[in-house]
Amino acid sequence: MSKDLFYYPFYPKQWAIKTNILTLEEKGAYLEIINAIYINDEIEIFEKHIPNILGISKGKKYFKLMESLKPFLTVTSQNPLKYTQSKIKKIRLSVNKSLEQKSFAGKQSARARARNRAKQVQQPLNSRTNEKSTNNNIQNTNIDRFSTISNADILNNMS
Repeated sequence: MSKDLFYYPFYPKQWAIKTNILTLEEKGAYLEIINAIYINDEIEIFEKHIPNILGISKGKKYFKLMESLKPFLTVTSQNPLKYTQSKIKKIRLSVNKSLEQKSFAGKQSARARARNRAKQVQQPLNSRTNEKSTNNNIQNTNIDRFSTISNADILNNMS
């Protein structure tokens, strides 16, 4: 389950029109089922899990609720029985596609930044900045890490 699935668009006018035949209890149960479908990776739920989702036992009340809600749900599998909801499935697939595109764009951006950093490291200092080298020993040659000898000393020793 993706951490980016924290919301989905809700259209109150459509909800009111489509669910006006349901009781308040049935609307609440339907909303809980829709939420469970949305956050499930397969975008469907097992029928056997619905009592746990609704917090009720599988009895008279449950069967009455499901009888009212079945027209709003789509059966995806008979054995075992699974349900989905077409609008929620469409929204979730759209969100998944958007997340994949964002992920791909982020990876491409990271690769481009890495290539730019690699190019900067390969360039000499003067071509990366407008400043001159800050090395104070331009005239001196390092012999070892403890001493330096100037170009003038080298010329004097050669003659």
